[in-house]
Amino acid sequence: MSKPLAISYSDQYLDWQLGAGDSSHPTNPVRAKLATEKLVEKLVDQAIVIDPTPEGSEAADREALSLVHSERHIHAALNNFVDPQWSGANRQVAEAGFAMFRGTVRLVEKLLAGEIQVGFNPQGAKHHARRDASSGFCVYNDMAYAALKLQEAGLRPLYLDWDIHAGDGVHHILKESKIPTLSIHQGGIYPLDAELTDFSKRGTRHTHHDLEAMSYNWNLRSGDGDDGLEWAMTQAGDIIDSYKPDVILLAAGADGHEGVNNLGVKSNYSYKGFLRSAKVVASLAIKHCQGRVIIGGAGGYQPLDHTPEIWSQVVSTIYSWVEATEKFPEVTQEERDQMNKLYSGPFADWEVAEAKAHGFV
Repeated sequence: MSKPLAISYSDQYLDWQLGAGDSSHPTNPVRAKLATEKLVEKLVDQAIVIDPTPEGSEAADREALSLVHSERHIHAALNNFVDPQWSGANRQVAEAGFAMFRGTVRLVEKLLAGEIQVGFNPQGAKHHARRDASSGFCVYNDMAYAALKLQEAGLRPLYLDWDIHAGDGVHHILKESKIPTLSIHQGGIYPLDAELTDFSKRGTRHTHHDLEAMSYNWNLRSGDGDDGLEWAMTQAGDIIDSYKPDVILLAAGADGHEGVNNLGVKSNYSYKGFLRSAKVVASLAIKHCQGRVIIGGAGGYQPLDHTPEIWSQVVSTIYSWVEATEKFPEVTQEERDQMNKLYSGPFADWEVAEAKAHGFV
């Protein structure tokens, strides 16, 4: 039976106005509204928009924060409305930050209830937030919460992050959990974490893995393009294939896109590179996870055009592959391997099935 794409969004997200509060901050939240509108227009009745903050859920959602954050950190923002990410006491911004966390809580609930396979929170994947403090425009670490909650429910989650800023907060919260964290990022920019980057190799393309912590890191160079992303995604795909998760958590940062951006960082990923990466995720989710993927927007600093469009294309590609595969007969691993070898994959199972029906494999 077909399941919808769930998008956690409300206009409360637009209150996430850091800096001067006039949408001039690099994290301009209009990107979330635009991405949601694009997905609804593209998928029509296959997409549902869910309220991140339904009535009666606030107390439980505050308790959910305690799974990943200290009471001191929670209290400062939710009770005093104060945090280093904004100036002074600002209740509107504080509550917007909590709403963004709650959006991912809703997706976890729906996935565990079997109501969805793919969910998207455009203001999710606040991957820099630490247990005791906010960091890098991130107050509450929703993806770390999702990973621990899914593990608690008996699932086998894996976290993948292709934002060009390393997923340091997720790494530090999860490093003793035995949940794999995979991060593809520029090695010479924030957050400059020695557990994720080998500083003796700065300026080079290199890996920095901690097998005991199940932390895998690919460091790219400033200005790297699709070839760098593909280099990392190919290796990350092998690790995912070997681990065999049953749900993938994806921080789908669009901040690596080429061109001028609000943050002044330099990477040269194209739409083609992002979509190839989305197809790798989709094919692995179909193979190992019954199509289950929760996606957070993470970073993206071209908020009026490229960021929402990239998010829309990545999310709709993953959802469409999962949805289409549900309608085709199962294929064997031998048939998948043959298709990939002959036609340079990755391919979704529905594509393999269609090729088989026409005698191509």
